[in-house]
Amino acid sequence: MRRYLYAFILLICGVLPCFSQGESPIRWQVTVKMTSADSGVATFKARISDGWHLYGFRLPEGGPKSTVIDMSQSTGISFTGELKPDRAPIKVHDTMFDLDLTWWDSDIAFRRPFKVTDAAKARLAGKITYMGCNDETCSPPKTQAFDKKIGK
Repeated sequence: MRRYLYAFILLICGVLPCFSQGESPIRWQVTVKMTSADSGVATFKARISDGWHLYGFRLPEGGPKSTVIDMSQSTGISFTGELKPDRAPIKVHDTMFDLDLTWWDSDIAFRRPFKVTDAAKARLAGKITYMGCNDETCSPPKTQAFDKKIGK
């Protein structure tokens, strides 16, 4: 009987932490909008929880991971412009890392225009690698894949 009790206690101790992790402080939404028959815009929206921030694209060594939006797995499209945020990141001296860093501390959208080169194969695909922190802790670096069919 004790063996079953110990197994039950170990099971509960292993499962409960999974339920307590809650929702991620940064959530991504990827959309594609066609602006003409053969052109469009890819939009990457980061929803940032109050008190948290998303790190910028170029950070110094020895600190947190930079945000990277990798679209290299896309097919049937060519990008006609750079990836641009709706607004510039905030520049801050972060005491946790003792480095000058950039970040966004509220919801932000990044956009990149493209042209369809092969309608049958047109897909926006890749991954977003990011990390967020608040004044007390950091979430571990995360990677989110995306794959969006373009057109019909």
